[in-house]
Amino acid sequence: MSEERGTDRSSDRSRSTPVTRRRLLALVGAGAAAGAAGCNALGGDSTDRPAASTDAPADGETATPEPTATPTTARTETTTGTAVPSGFDASVLDGSPSSHVAPTDGFADASWLSGAMPEVVTVTNLDASGEGSLRWALNREGARVVVFEVGGVVDLAGESLTVSRPNAFVAGQTAPSPGITLVRGGLHVEADNVILQHLRARPGDELSGPVDAIGNAGGSNVVIDHCTASWGTDEGLSTNSPDAPDVTITNNLVAECLVDSIHPKGDHSMGSLVMNNSDNVTLAGNLWAHNVGRHPRLKGGTSTAVVNNVMYDFDRGTNLGGGVPDETTASIVGNYYRAGAITDESEPVVGATFTDADGPVRAYVAYNETDPSMPVVDQGAPIESLSERPVWPDGITTRRAGEAYEGVLAGVGARPADRTDHDRRIVADVRDRTGSPIDSQDDVGGYPELEATTRELSVPDEGLGEWLREFTVAVESV
Repeated sequence: MSEERGTDRSSDRSRSTPVTRRRLLALVGAGAAAGAAGCNALGGDSTDRPAASTDAPADGETATPEPTATPTTARTETTTGTAVPSGFDASVLDGSPSSHVAPTDGFADASWLSGAMPEVVTVTNLDASGEGSLRWALNREGARVVVFEVGGVVDLAGESLTVSRPNAFVAGQTAPSPGITLVRGGLHVEADNVILQHLRARPGDELSGPVDAIGNAGGSNVVIDHCTASWGTDEGLSTNSPDAPDVTITNNLVAECLVDSIHPKGDHSMGSLVMNNSDNVTLAGNLWAHNVGRHPRLKGGTSTAVVNNVMYDFDRGTNLGGGVPDETTASIVGNYYRAGAITDESEPVVGATFTDADGPVRAYVAYNETDPSMPVVDQGAPIESLSERPVWPDGITTRRAGEAYEGVLAGVGARPADRTDHDRRIVADVRDRTGSPIDSQDDVGGYPELEATTRELSVPDEGLGEWLREFTVAVESV
């Protein structure tokens, strides 16, 4: 996306029979029916200290039972690859198996699912377009849950995917291992009431112009959770919703946005941009690694909560303001800033934007940590220090930054229990303090070549939410 243009919700983890590690691996695809085809002090007080939170479930904890390989109850077929279930329990999104941050802990919610009686639309091939493809599923009308009977690479050949119709839940966790990876194009939201989970997007430089790997281009009530966004040529994962508030970006891996690539400005390796006047944005539990700037950048008129994220190997950390003269407000709490190859350890990690911060900037910045010790807040920046959080979603709870660091590395990205080589490499870089930003995907081995896999799904007439939760547990529980 170009620069120009509280209370704790705990998950219910005792829903049915125990799930063993073997059953979880079978659910993500291994063994399933598959075939080749330093703390700061700007604001904050002891009453706002982050609270401890429960860990992700270990092997053997309870979850829902594994679905059978073939349908056990009749379904009403409406079109090829679709079925109408009896309802959806949206409360299954109130907890995350791998993170203390749930998809509904931000300002966006999933209540539209409960009353929508969504249609199930099945992706049956890895084609860039045509019936049975992901593009076909995204373009369908009406409330829908998109599931996958295929895993592997979708080569978009330069034509990014767009969610242009509202009320879509894209459940990438249902794909068999290795999951869904998009290349040579991105995935962008331009509609209200959208949930994206467990997908990878790696555009790379074989495109005619710059794109975000994943982004919200104007949708309201949007959740982007547990996705991997890498090799973006504009930003990695951004949001632009000036007239459409309530956007939640959680548990995503945003890495290696390309530096000297195809952007018309030249060097342009940028993590995440919250564009002008985007309101009620939550960024929590994410990992940014090997990007030059925007970790994130919160532009003029935005209101954003930046909570329990990890930022690694950056030249510019979190910047506020600029673009328009409207007031910028932010709560920046419990984040972990870790220096890498391009990090100047003498520079503050939070400050006003380096160009045109001409509007008021008000922020509560507290309980962040740096590794090694670095200044947290630019004391010379025009930031008004607040003693209370000006923006905060009711559902979110926090951990101390050091605890969040370990949790993020364990549970971030598209499929924490089923990571591909690139995701494993990035997480290892953060732990080992290795690696550096790249100019092209070719610098790290090129576009991935993943085995194409298939698996038949049995979509239940009832309990669709519980059924999807099984797949979530399987791809997230490490």
